[in-house]
Formats: sequence, C-alpha cells, structure tokens
Amino acid sequence: MTTYNPSMERDLETVLRGLDAAAEFAESYRFELTDEYVALVARIEALPENQSGTDKSHLLRDLRAYTESFKHVRRTPQNL
Repeated sequence: MTTYNPSMERDLETVLRGLDAAAEFAESYRFELTDEYVALVARIEALPENQSGTDKSHLLRDLRAYTESFKHVRRTPQNL
C-alpha cells in the first residue's frame, strides 16, 4: 500500500524545476570548436585502434573493472 508523502511531492517538484532550468540552459548554450580541436579529433579517429572492425573487446573488460571500482562507494544525500 502506498501512502501519500508531502515531502516526496516537494522533492519531485524541486527536481522537475531543476530539469526545466537545465533544459533551458542547454537550449541557450552554444560553443564553437577550434580548428585545432577538430584536427585533433580527426587524428584520434584515424588511429588504427579506432578503425571499424578492430578488436575492442578490452573496452568491456575495462568498463566492468571501472564500474566494479564503485562497489563500495556510499552515496550521501545532498540538500537541494
């Protein structure tokens, strides 16, 4: 049985206001890429290990190890 909790309603309203503010900011935010940055991305994409068909199975293993490194992390509540 679910009971009404006014505190949860306030928390939800706070979160939704935050999402609205973030969406408004994202719509207004603009940035420009420098020629140097675009050239760097092109060089990285051209590396042999970044080509289609290259064995990338190590990435899954690395991601799993990274994810498991957070196993013992405790989250602490933050005031909104």
